[in-house]
Amino acid sequence: MAEHGDTRPTSSPYASGTCAVYFECKGPLHISRSLLPENLMDAAQFRDNDDSAYPLCELWLDEITPDVGHVIIHYLVTGTYQCLQSEEKDREDKISAELATAIRVYVATDKLSLTELREMTRDEIVRLGDQLTLTPLINVMEKAALSFDENPGIATYVESRLLSFSQVDHVAGLVDQRLAALGAPDTLSKVLLRSILLSKASESRQLEEPTYQASWEYPGVELHPTKQAMERAESVSLRNAEAASDEEELGRLQQKSELSPWDRLRLYDLEHKAEKRAKEIATERELDAQRCDASNWSLQQPLRPEVVEVEGPAPDSSPASSEFWNARSFEGHDQCDNETNSDSSSTDQLTPPSVESSSMDEVCCDW
Repeated sequence: MAEHGDTRPTSSPYASGTCAVYFECKGPLHISRSLLPENLMDAAQFRDNDDSAYPLCELWLDEITPDVGHVIIHYLVTGTYQCLQSEEKDREDKISAELATAIRVYVATDKLSLTELREMTRDEIVRLGDQLTLTPLINVMEKAALSFDENPGIATYVESRLLSFSQVDHVAGLVDQRLAALGAPDTLSKVLLRSILLSKASESRQLEEPTYQASWEYPGVELHPTKQAMERAESVSLRNAEAASDEEELGRLQQKSELSPWDRLRLYDLEHKAEKRAKEIATERELDAQRCDASNWSLQQPLRPEVVEVEGPAPDSSPASSEFWNARSFEGHDQCDNETNSDSSSTDQLTPPSVESSSMDEVCCDW
């Protein structure tokens, strides 16, 4: 075999004494001392042991979890990445657990200067992360509690996933499901994720949120003014909390075989409050529906032709011109009378060329 391609050792590394490696004071895992890189021993608490009844040396890595320790030891022995099998049953939970391990390995390899293992772990993070949707991905990142300024690679991966999602269209149905799975956000990251998801959600789903309302001017939704959105969110939150508490109490009362007079009174009160909440929700939805109807109606109406003064002889009266003026809507006869008493400039602008000013009252009656 050519000398340039032969990487075999001249002496067996397995002939050296073993080293007991402890992770978080647990273990140990055993490895041949000759396989331990010097920088790893420098970065950890290393101790030689002269007693032949015990391993020749001990290595203590107190800040590294045992599952990460397995990956490190396996890499030092085989040169490959391998994590322990997850005990989770659900596929998404299993992938999330393996991704969490890979993130911890990635952080550890930086501190231990294991460059090649870090490269392998980066590939593993991408492979596992790409199998998760945004919601479980953010959950994993939240639990990892990373310092992103020290791990810009992971921060960039998350940014890339979010930006890729923001460029995808026609995913409203899928997004609605993701929002339901996300639930109420309890961290800033989940608030930001929820905002991104809401921007892609269906209009009906958006209208369920305090940040959106139906538009009066065009079909679709628009953002609530910030203060109103905050007030609405607080109101909805209080209403939901009250509803949950009342439903729990209502269930207990309904399970009783016999109700006292006080219980009957309380039961009536709870049912009345539930009806009131239902009416409030129905009213809010009706207002949103009215906004949608108004915006759709406004778009369906043709633009009204502007009335301009034309120099020269007035055109003959025709059915078309009569229909044009009949189509104009005014509030009633009082408005016509007010127009008659206004100055001549206003009358000239409102009176069509084919109608004389003396017949203004008759024209108003036709309108």
